[in-house]
Formats: sequence, structure tokens, C-alpha cells
Amino acid sequence: MSWKLMVRAGAVAVAVSSPFWGPLALRPFDFFAVRRVELVGVRFLAPETLTGALGLRREASVWDRLSPLASRVRGLGGVAEVAVSRRLPSTLRVTVREVEPVALAAGDDGMIPVGEDGRPLPYDPALVVVDVPVIERPGKSLVGALAAVRAADPALFSEIASAREGRGGYVELDLEGRGRIRLGVPVDPAVVRAVAAVERDLVARSQPWRELDGRFAGWVVVRRPARVEVSS
Repeated sequence: MSWKLMVRAGAVAVAVSSPFWGPLALRPFDFFAVRRVELVGVRFLAPETLTGALGLRREASVWDRLSPLASRVRGLGGVAEVAVSRRLPSTLRVTVREVEPVALAAGDDGMIPVGEDGRPLPYDPALVVVDVPVIERPGKSLVGALAAVRAADPALFSEIASAREGRGGYVELDLEGRGRIRLGVPVDPAVVRAVAAVERDLVARSQPWRELDGRFAGWVVVRRPARVEVSS
């Protein structure tokens, strides 16, 4: 390495180590112009939506202030948390935690992903996989119940094909080709785990069932399929 390069490298190192005047001094250098944006944690949002929200100028530098960039992305629907960091010499890394959908609700133009608060999320099921239960209307108690089931037993939640509110303060969860689960509202995580344990035990023993009812304190009621008598 020539002495000129050594001097330049030393000057850059000194500037980088200074949190006050260092970034300001390094911004004009083309070497630090933003050439790449890395997106981390993105599953549902379109990448171009995130990069567009950054609003990067043509002459943007990795030494520009990062907090305004994070604020712009944070303002997008579906973004729960965001952090923007720099990777020298020319990369910005945007790490995002998205709002997890809990259901797909029927909308005017198709199915709409919704969060646990019942609000629509800007995810396009035609472009990304949104594998959550289907509901007719995003009622607060219903989506809250689904969120509680997911938190208590994610494996059971993944088996739910559709859900609805029943009359009298409970929810019905239809498992894909298996049967139905009834839970009282608000959903008790301990009841969810008990119902899931019963369901797995029945499956392990190849025992048929059509409904598991967890609305009774301390009990999980198993309702069997009706027997069909065949006469010869």
C-alpha cells in the first residue's frame, strides 16, 4: 500500500471514529454513496414499497442521518418496528418487524389480511403467502381470540382453516378437514393448550371426533361423529 493510500485510510478511520464531525466530513465522498439497500425481516411487504419509503436522494450517502429514514419506513402500514444501519462503504441495512396478520377477511376486492386489532394490512395475498384463518368480518373479539390462540399454541393456530363468532360469547374454529373447536371469549391460554393436548391425543390414537368444546371450566368436551347404521 502506498503512503498516499495509507494516509487516506487513516483519515477515514479518524473521521469514522468521530461521532460529531466525522459523518459530515465523509458525506461528499463518492466512495460512500449509497449503492445498495438490504432488507431484513421482510415477508409480507413489497420490497419496492420499503425502498420507496426511504426517499433516498440521488446523491444519498451512508453517512446521512439515519433517523429520518427510519421514521419514513415506520410510517408505513404493516411496520411494527424498524431500524436502519449502515454497512461501509455503500450499503444501508433496513431491519423490519412486520405486523403479523391473524386472519384473512372478505373485502370488496378479495381477501384482506388483518392484524389482531382488526385493521387491514397492506399485504397482497396474490403476491405473498398469508397462511392464516379465513373470517367473514374482522370483529375485534374474533381476531383477538385468534391472536390469543396463536400466542398460546402456534401449532394449533396453523391448523385453523376458518373461524367465526358464535352466539353467546364464544368462537368456533374449523380445522382443515378435521373438526371444530369451540372456545369461550376472552380466550384463556390454558384452555387453548388443554384443547390442543386433547386434539393431539385423539389424533395419536386414531380416534375420530367432530368437535372439541373448551367452554366448560376444567373440562374439554369431546363430541364424536354420529354413527350411521347401515341395514342390509
